[in-house]
Amino acid sequence: MTTSANKLSDIISFLSDKYDFDKDTAINYLASKELLPKKLLPKQLSGVSPWASKKAQEFAVLHNIVPDGYGSGKLNKWTLSDVQKAMTKHTKTKLLISPNALNLANQHNLNLTDKVGSGKDGRICIKDVEKWISNDDDEEKSDLNISPHALNEAHNKNITNEQLSTIHGTGKNGRIILEDIHKFLSDDDDKSENDDNSDDDD
Repeated sequence: MTTSANKLSDIISFLSDKYDFDKDTAINYLASKELLPKKLLPKQLSGVSPWASKKAQEFAVLHNIVPDGYGSGKLNKWTLSDVQKAMTKHTKTKLLISPNALNLANQHNLNLTDKVGSGKDGRICIKDVEKWISNDDDEEKSDLNISPHALNEAHNKNITNEQLSTIHGTGKNGRIILEDIHKFLSDDDDKSENDDNSDDDD
């Protein structure tokens, strides 16, 4: 026994009311699975923009979102809300990050775009986020005359800004260069050894 288009439409409406789901979304889903007769297929106008508004289109272009499937607007057009949902899905599939690291990054408003973590397949771990937050804080506080290479080496060796401010730079205009960082580390090692020896004497 074949169900007529009208009867099928009534069934979908009944189920929509009873189980509290959106009828248009259900029809769009069934259409995408090719389970609807032609009479019930959503009206798609060829050559018509898939966007419900210019704002939705501009937002999508800005974030490289391409409409895929049906939108939730009239005539299945994509709304601003659809674009935002697509952005969330895109981010979820793209970003490899532990939940704790994501929470910490969100707390500090840390932008994770193009960041690659130290975990498997570039997964971002909490220690990566902590390091980036520390680096950002140092850069904000830093009025030091230091080369990028020297600053990077200082961060890698856990040299604080306070310690950097005590280093006499040998570069142009007193700029701290990589050799100055190495000398500081070498002097620091010598000082540690001397302290250890003096402890032994006691």
